[in-house]
Amino acid sequence: MDKPPHDAPEHLKARYWREEVLELTRDQLAALTGFSASSIKDFENPSKDIDPMARKRYRLACAAVAMGIQFDWLTTSLKIQQPVQITIGPDA
Repeated sequence: MDKPPHDAPEHLKARYWREEVLELTRDQLAALTGFSASSIKDFENPSKDIDPMARKRYRLACAAVAMGIQFDWLTTSLKIQQPVQITIGPDA
């Protein structure tokens, strides 16, 4: 799958990230995020109408997976395994 442009639809970017960047199946990502494989399929489906808050929760879960965040309400650890760019401020 070719890398989609920045202005590509969200479902294309989500599928690309899962398949090409993390190289995970839907079942593998489901185990890491807590979202079901069928929900992940819906997020990657152009014809599914996704609630904006559900999409936000999914994106945050995927971000945590991508950054290796472990969280248990009392402690948080972060293991970064790929280059990241941190931007802080109103233009972020």
